[in-house]
Amino acid sequence: MILLFISLSLQQAFDPFGNNISGQNKCVLSGRCVNIAVQATEKGKPLADKWVKFIPHNGKVSFDSVKTDNTGFANIEFIPEEGGWIEAKAENQTIKIHPSVFPKQSLIQFILSVIIGTILILMGLDHLNKGFSRFSGEKIRQMLWRMTKHPLLAYFSGILVAILLESSTLTGLMLLGLVESSLIKLSTSLIILSGAALGSTFTVQIIATDIIQFSPIIVLIGFILWQTKSRLNYIGRIILGFGLIFFSIWLIRDNIQPLKDVFALDINPFLLFFSAIILTFLFHSSAATLGLVIAFAGTLSFSSIIPIVLGVNIGTSFTILLGSTRFASSSDKAMGVGYVILKTIFVILSLYLFFIPRSLELTARGIANIHTLVNCWGLILIPFCFPLAKFLRRLYGRKESKLKLDPLFLSSSTVAISKTYDVIRESMEIVKLMFKDTLEVFKQNNDAIRKVIISKDNIVDKNREELTAYISKLLGKELSDRESKKCVTILEIGNEIEHIGDLISKSLMNYAEKKIKQSYFFSKEGFKEIKKYHETIFSNITEVQAALSTMDKDTAGDLLANKKKTEKKLRKFKDNHINRLKEGRRESIDTSAIHLDLLNDFDRINFHIYNIAKAIIGEL
Repeated sequence: MILLFISLSLQQAFDPFGNNISGQNKCVLSGRCVNIAVQATEKGKPLADKWVKFIPHNGKVSFDSVKTDNTGFANIEFIPEEGGWIEAKAENQTIKIHPSVFPKQSLIQFILSVIIGTILILMGLDHLNKGFSRFSGEKIRQMLWRMTKHPLLAYFSGILVAILLESSTLTGLMLLGLVESSLIKLSTSLIILSGAALGSTFTVQIIATDIIQFSPIIVLIGFILWQTKSRLNYIGRIILGFGLIFFSIWLIRDNIQPLKDVFALDINPFLLFFSAIILTFLFHSSAATLGLVIAFAGTLSFSSIIPIVLGVNIGTSFTILLGSTRFASSSDKAMGVGYVILKTIFVILSLYLFFIPRSLELTARGIANIHTLVNCWGLILIPFCFPLAKFLRRLYGRKESKLKLDPLFLSSSTVAISKTYDVIRESMEIVKLMFKDTLEVFKQNNDAIRKVIISKDNIVDKNREELTAYISKLLGKELSDRESKKCVTILEIGNEIEHIGDLISKSLMNYAEKKIKQSYFFSKEGFKEIKKYHETIFSNITEVQAALSTMDKDTAGDLLANKKKTEKKLRKFKDNHINRLKEGRRESIDTSAIHLDLLNDFDRINFHIYNIAKAIIGEL
């Protein structure tokens, strides 16, 4: 007699939508409850009222055995410890269910490692930024201006500058000042930024280098060199920056091992994309975000990494957009928007990456290479930058901005100092025009011009206030000795320019008011001498302005060399005036006090001009 047994089938439970609800691979902290569900079937149909026995391994269950319900489901609650799993049995059928259990301590360690690692990455990037800026930042601005005559040259200069500054963002912030002063065309700035986008990937490529196990040694070497007082100080800071980033990656990777199953889950790509944009914008650095991603290399799936890399490339353009639209002129606004458009095109053209087989596991180098690939489109898009710039110029017009010193530039001392020079040059141009118009006031007794001159001094005073506040904030940053001296020099020059403006508006214009009210006129010979001395001082102002434009010590030295000739000319004019008084000339007698005060104030203005020249030379 042959017995036929129709055995039941025991399997993991699925809901009507096909989702696994058995608890298999369910992420749970050790000591926390997880629901375990199995289903008994017979000939493919749910089997009710069958006993299912649950045998816990390294954990506790709510019930040892339960009956299946009308749908064939048997459910219990399982409280696993680290490495816990459960075995379900029904008649001759057995299945094993393994939740993803990780200890609370591992989770806490992981969270702390990510927080500390993020801080170390940001600190490392800060050291990199300052090290590269101190080492090469002073000449980069001039290099940008010189190497932009040809589009290809502009593109490759963008690559080089971004490598030297370790950031496309800093390159963009430096470009804002050059675009605003019309030293670089809008189309050229977009080409440079396209190159800078590729150049900035150099940092990520270095971060991806598999030498994290040597990070403590790298940090030690960098710190020792940083403490030296030679030029090695800057190199040491760069090495220290990379060392801190490598160490942070090592720290995160070491603590992520118990949680690898968590990050193997599929996460909505749109959520990853927009999260990467926000995080990169908050960090003001694509390298910071990608440094974190590289730390997760081997745990994040390929399909998760692609949207993150694409989001990072959009997010990095928003910092420049913020700097350009909030504080800069219309040309700078156009540049900021243009860069966002270019980066968006880079991302759209890189969507082909989603069609690469998802089974591919990305290493740290693979992540860096994908980031580089996304930014290689700039060379192809060089011709597109010209019509884009033309469109943006029409869109934004040519309105000038009101704010001169952008707080955003404080993140780079090189850029911030260059902006302060722009302010003192503007103030110098204003006082030069004020002094030039002074002669017309005294010649024509023109009260309207006098009032205009006084109003211009308000701009000089406002510039001085903004400059002092801005330099104070800048000096609060970590600066090199050379940069600190530059800041002090800028304050000294700004102070001298303000004194010149005050002498013109509050002293010379006061004499002019008295002369106009009393309808006095200088003698023909007296005014001729005033005019000659005015021309001498105006020539000195023009010369010191030329020296100030490039901080030319030779031009400033030539001006100081002529000091005695100017003093001799003043003594001669004063003596001539005394002689006219002795002759009893009515015009000379009526205007004697004004005449002498005018010459003396011209001399005081000249004194401040010489002080500016001394500050340029470094002798003030």
